[in-house]
Amino acid sequence: MPDTDTTRQTDAREMTDVPEPGPTLPRLYSLTSRYTDQFLGGQDGPDLLCDDAVTALHFALTTSSSSPLALTCSTSSDGRTWTRLPLHALRTHALNTLRQDMKPPMYPDPRTSPRADLRRPCAALSRLIEHTEAAWLDSALRVPVDEASTWVPDEPATADWIRAGRLWAAVWGEPPSDVVLDRLPFPTDTPSATLLRAEATTVLDATALARTPADDDNLPDLHAAWRLLHDLNALTLEAKYGPGTDLRTAEHRLLERITALHPDTAAPLAATRDHPDATRIQAAAHTYLRQILPPWPQTTHWTDRARTTYLEELQALRTTRTGPPPGPPETPAQAVLRAVLTALPEPTPLSRHEAATRWRSHSGRGAEQAGWDATIQTNRTDDLARAHTTEGTPRDRGEAIAQAQRALTAVTHYHDDHVNTHAARGHLHHLAATLATLDKAQRTLQHGIWHIAAERRAQHDPANRPWNGYDEQQATADLTPVLADGEARIAHLRQRHLDATHEALTSLIPKLTDTPRHSHRHHTMRDYLPPLDLLRQDLNTLGSHIDTRRRTCTKLRTRLNTGPQFGQEHVTAHDLAAAEEQLQDLQRRYTNTQTEFALSVTLGRTFDQVRTLTPPQATAAAPHPSHRTVAAGPTGHDQPTAAALQPGQTTHGRTPGV
Repeated sequence: MPDTDTTRQTDAREMTDVPEPGPTLPRLYSLTSRYTDQFLGGQDGPDLLCDDAVTALHFALTTSSSSPLALTCSTSSDGRTWTRLPLHALRTHALNTLRQDMKPPMYPDPRTSPRADLRRPCAALSRLIEHTEAAWLDSALRVPVDEASTWVPDEPATADWIRAGRLWAAVWGEPPSDVVLDRLPFPTDTPSATLLRAEATTVLDATALARTPADDDNLPDLHAAWRLLHDLNALTLEAKYGPGTDLRTAEHRLLERITALHPDTAAPLAATRDHPDATRIQAAAHTYLRQILPPWPQTTHWTDRARTTYLEELQALRTTRTGPPPGPPETPAQAVLRAVLTALPEPTPLSRHEAATRWRSHSGRGAEQAGWDATIQTNRTDDLARAHTTEGTPRDRGEAIAQAQRALTAVTHYHDDHVNTHAARGHLHHLAATLATLDKAQRTLQHGIWHIAAERRAQHDPANRPWNGYDEQQATADLTPVLADGEARIAHLRQRHLDATHEALTSLIPKLTDTPRHSHRHHTMRDYLPPLDLLRQDLNTLGSHIDTRRRTCTKLRTRLNTGPQFGQEHVTAHDLAAAEEQLQDLQRRYTNTQTEFALSVTLGRTFDQVRTLTPPQATAAAPHPSHRTVAAGPTGHDQPTAAALQPGQTTHGRTPGV
């Protein structure tokens, strides 16, 4: 069976980790959390991967309300390029989704989208967002009195209102609304609300000052704004207060403008504006100001020492001359090696959600399962929003909310298992693509060295003397060490990728290192790699259904053209269209199953290498550059994949299949 995953790659027929053309994916939201308390510090907490901004915002608000959890939110429109998303931007996405009054489809095809024409309870969802925002503000207002105590006061103090107002402005980018304040569990009098909004406005003015042009700057005003953002940035980055907006950009802009006005740094920076090390001089000035600005303009006993250290570093930077280190020129073989090694990918950490979305972009069956999971997740969120608007006694409303919350939690845990499965397959698929890239780099290195040796052999004049072994040794004396060094580096890089994937799979599958190697196929990976025998059964069943449905379409088309005979039912064009639509759906599922089968073969062979984890053996003696060698086929792929990657070459060293 051809490896359909490989045939969808670039025209060069090389399996690289690049997005192939296909249906556009929706905007995905990845929310991850980590525990920060002294008992579970650093461990992963609950997370969510969905395409609904409302569901993502509700999860972010409810999770960040818990003090021992630190939450991060990322978004992606293609499933490969992820960017950090602050909560105020996520809130904007959620409000836009509610204005559209439609559930976001996981797939644009209406035949495969289970949420194409379903409406949402927008009013109930808006109230749910307001309720969770009030709970978030309550968690920011009422915090333990100290780190050693867990007692939370019933009424917030003045310092709590100041801190909550600053946190709200940093996270949401606007003062809190009256609706959110009215939903707090305790009465908010006018002085408290006024103080909270005044502090929020002060933070917003400081961030606005960082975005204004640097005209007629006042050093005291800049220093007051920088100090406020500096203190608030340390507060918002502290995990127990929830995810805050990163204020380091605004703080850095204010610091640059202070540097140009401060008496200790203005003159040196102006004098060294055209210096080759102007960037390092400016960085030294920023480091110095970060030390003296918090207590400035009051002086302390260590201010003079900090100024002396800064002046010494400034003098050293102004007198040091930097330049390229001297050395021998680069040889042609070294140039080939540098070009090959530069393009090789380094092992990069791939998060669980990133690996899962990459697998879903290749596997149609995985994408379909993710679409249904997102549908159920969105429906349970809508049920929770309706439960908050339940009419009756507070007890009835509380019971409805508790039941809806339990259903939403159960669905979230169920979908988390699917994310683990898809993430494991995504890591293996990414490793298979990386191994193919390393094999290509090794062939490129061998061909480049052979080409240099061939050019030197062609420059020899046979009229003087025939080409002999001494000439061959002299021509390849500097090529053989470069080739051996390059192959050793590629082998080391291959082992690093195998180790990184093994570590990622171990964190995803705890039983991976506990299960004996001879039985891992039947225990650990049963839920993570689709069994090939079941996929063959699915292909046979789908093929039979396709043949039956195709014959049905032919009969319906014939009866529609000739008319029904005696005893036959009347056939309409709608019946034929429905049968053809069912046929297309079966064909789509058959194609997805074919792709899943080919991917499973590749993943199984790649997993064999990850499970083995043999230490990198010593690099064998490099072949003589004067003879062209045929490189081994890319490990981790089946024979059709290797043939597609390197047409016309023989594949050796294949690992046993599934």
